[in-house]
Amino acid sequence: MIVGIDIGTEGLRAVTFDEQNLKFIEFKENYKVYFPAPEQAIQKPEEIFSALKKILKNFSGMDTKVYIGFSSVFHSILALDDEFKPVTDSIIWADRRAVGEKEFLEQKYGSRFFYERTGCPLHAMYWPAKILWIKKRTQNVVKFSSIKSYLIYRITGKLVEELSLASGTGIFNIHRQNWDKEILEILGSNEKELPEIVSPYEVIKAKSDFSRELGFDEIYIIPGAGDGVLANFGVGAINSKTAVVTVGTSGAVRLFFDKPILDNEGTATWCYLFDEKNYVLGSAINNGGIVLMWLRETMKFDSYEEIIDVAMKSPVGAKGLVFLPYLNGERCPNWVEKYKGVIVGLTSLHSRNDIARSTLEGIGFRVKDMLESIKRVSGTAPEKIIATGGFTNSKEWIQIVSNILGEKLEITNTTNQSAIGAYLIAMKALNLGWKRFLDENIKVETVVNPSKEDFELYEDVYKRYRYLYDLLLNYWKEF
Repeated sequence: MIVGIDIGTEGLRAVTFDEQNLKFIEFKENYKVYFPAPEQAIQKPEEIFSALKKILKNFSGMDTKVYIGFSSVFHSILALDDEFKPVTDSIIWADRRAVGEKEFLEQKYGSRFFYERTGCPLHAMYWPAKILWIKKRTQNVVKFSSIKSYLIYRITGKLVEELSLASGTGIFNIHRQNWDKEILEILGSNEKELPEIVSPYEVIKAKSDFSRELGFDEIYIIPGAGDGVLANFGVGAINSKTAVVTVGTSGAVRLFFDKPILDNEGTATWCYLFDEKNYVLGSAINNGGIVLMWLRETMKFDSYEEIIDVAMKSPVGAKGLVFLPYLNGERCPNWVEKYKGVIVGLTSLHSRNDIARSTLEGIGFRVKDMLESIKRVSGTAPEKIIATGGFTNSKEWIQIVSNILGEKLEITNTTNQSAIGAYLIAMKALNLGWKRFLDENIKVETVVNPSKEDFELYEDVYKRYRYLYDLLLNYWKEF
């Protein structure tokens, strides 16, 4: 049996394919993100490991042997002691406390020094700044690990990292495909402090006691890749003509290429590996559905569905409100961690309907920013765009995004695309005909066409949004 598991920001998602009924069987286990102080976002490794064991027990009666393909959120880091026990929490992508270390590296070496080697611009989210921050404040640090490599260690006894997640750290040379020695020297670090690099298709046997505890004779791990690139893989968007737009907790736009693609005019995009031969050009934001989490709690909405319903009572443009939804800082295109959320145009006549609408539109404008960056850097416009992530569950919200982009968006007949991508990468590792499986089982189910009228209205609102963004950029950099 094959199982695909996605280690997400808010929980685990696991899938296997029911050959008899020709459909995916899906399970989920949620866990918490903690925000103990401003700029901090962490998770508890033991809570995630417990969730992993719990979700695997759902499959124990189905077969005696299981192959697990892994997907994982990018950019997490935790420090381990000499017994490989965590001495920090898992510091996730939304954590920005290392901004001072990032600014030090930028001033001394420049962002392009790191970007041209690793495909990752300097940012507090990436490992260079995080490693410096941890080393200044934490004792007994012997190893650094992502949450996925830590879980694989707990299962197999081997601390390994695959090419994709390694390339999302900011200390991995995407051209040589190894840990970058010059960057490690700058950080006062070395390869001994890091996991061993392995292929995404490596097959690693689990410890016998772990397998028996969960009711299996044997468990094998396929390290897989990062969640974003596997979302592309899971819907068959594995060429430079098909882009994937994802809006979940965060958001991204991604395109596959057979070589590294970097931004020669700036650092608006990143470039990660998928495997030994494939690269993914992408643009990402910190503020997707996590902004709706804030809105729900702050304005006492009962559910996300209520936010959507209320937002649709406000017209296009939210009666003049423009929301710059940078509640968790900025990634692409300028990587300004200090950027904050701003709502412009509020009057006593506005209601929470308009604020809800401006929130959805503001996230949509960020998606447009990402897509425009991808087009500029790659020199091409994708012929097809597939939408994935939680926003596809709302026909109203995805319609807003389609109208803002002026692009047709396609939705497949699947959910949990990253977990399905992990399932497929395990199939590929085991030479089990993944291409035919993809063609036979993953289909476009819904097509969302943009409204020409609304697109023209949004072009005007987007110009105002961009004007305000540029106007405030230096303010946030300075203050």
